[in-house]
Amino acid sequence: MSKILLILGSGARVGAHTAKAFAAQGYRVASASRTAPQTPDGSHLHVTVDLSKAGTVPEVFEKVRQEFGGEPSVVVYNAAFFSPDPPDSLSVFTPSSISHYETSQAVNCTSVLVAMHEATKAFRNAGPDASKTFIFTGNALNTATLPQMLIFGLGKVVPSYAIKYVVEQNAYKDDGIKFYYADERTIEGAPAYRDISGEAHAEEYLKLADRKDQGPWWYTFVKGTGYKDFEGKVKL
Repeated sequence: MSKILLILGSGARVGAHTAKAFAAQGYRVASASRTAPQTPDGSHLHVTVDLSKAGTVPEVFEKVRQEFGGEPSVVVYNAAFFSPDPPDSLSVFTPSSISHYETSQAVNCTSVLVAMHEATKAFRNAGPDASKTFIFTGNALNTATLPQMLIFGLGKVVPSYAIKYVVEQNAYKDDGIKFYYADERTIEGAPAYRDISGEAHAEEYLKLADRKDQGPWWYTFVKGTGYKDFEGKVKL
């Protein structure tokens, strides 16, 4: 059975480099986003999707099945909706602006949870040798606070807790399914911010896909070093 990678949320850094790295290892690659990513030969499957509409996520998995004739064995959720809060962060929660928060939550939380569910269904049918790995591209905002990032931070807390929950509760251990919240840092433990490395993400994601057992669900890593345990701390 062929190896299939599905990336939800394409991007020029993490998405593009992850697609390239997995393709080099024999994976068939599918990406899902509003617009198709640029690939050298156009060989990757692209599915158009609006991740602010969580109900469309199952259709992406079905399209991959139809086109590739198999189930995704690795799923990477790389989508994110971000815009800084207004000076008064809580002013977002008013009737006139609540739609901004709802869109953020749909992309950053609800569609993630739907994708996790769809991934478990796919992994159970992917065969015993499949990787069965779900990775969420996160950052330090699942615990750290930064100015004007209340809404964006809330979008990291939900996936982080969901992944922690299914791992610590061994919800899918017997199925051999693994879940990770990936968080790139500097060597000192600070968030990578806008200096995130697409190559480093791709390298670590391949490691996680190749790993047979569940590793640390909160996968903090440093470019050129790999996984590093910061004991739940963030240097700001």
